[in-house]
Amino acid sequence: MQISESHLDQIEHILAQSMNGIHLLFDNRTLASILKTPTEDEELFAFQNLDRIQDLFSQLVQQESFEEKVEFLRTLDVAGFELIVRTYFHIVENSLFASTDVRH
Repeated sequence: MQISESHLDQIEHILAQSMNGIHLLFDNRTLASILKTPTEDEELFAFQNLDRIQDLFSQLVQQESFEEKVEFLRTLDVAGFELIVRTYFHIVENSLFASTDVRH
């Protein structure tokens, strides 16, 4: 599955905004509802989830426009949406950690 440069640029922009606390793809209430229950990386990235995570995230990235990305997210079942949210914020969190030496 080939992902175009423009699709990567779009998702990088969206991730950069999230690193600044602006979560363009998700509404804050839904995020709070999902993320209030912690999950361990080992549980999230368990073998049985990896193929689904990769497939869902690839589909998200391949959507042509921001609006199509949001619409794609709306079509997901509850479990798929939660996988996307948790994976997305795992990426954001790791990107933040990688971008700074300062830890609180």
